[in-house]
Amino acid sequence: MNPSRKSIRDISLAWRHDLQVGREPFYGEIGNLMDDFRAHCSTAQERMALVSEQPFCSGQPETDAYFAALAESLCREFGMCPPTWTEQPAYYLKRPWFAGGLESLKAILLAESPAAFRRRNLFVSANALSRA
Repeated sequence: MNPSRKSIRDISLAWRHDLQVGREPFYGEIGNLMDDFRAHCSTAQERMALVSEQPFCSGQPETDAYFAALAESLCREFGMCPPTWTEQPAYYLKRPWFAGGLESLKAILLAESPAAFRRRNLFVSANALSRA
């Protein structure tokens, strides 16, 4: 794997550290991962290297579910089987979680949320998988 690319495991470690010290995680790393997966990897092996290793537990169930949903979504986009770690119960929320936390957004997020996110009780906007 290209050393400048960060895998989902690398990102999860950085996020876990940020959360432990009370710092907001750098969300741009997710966009970089999506760019690498979609545009900078030329083979399925390169893409799989970015998502194959199970992320470190963040201590926040919604963050862990997000990593699994992201890995599954990217793999399915390229006709690849998602890594087996994405199906572990730890990556599914028992109660729904809605991005933004606003009651007024719930209906929109229920309708728009990509399938891999909905399966995990994680409700995000339709553009959660796009580079904004």
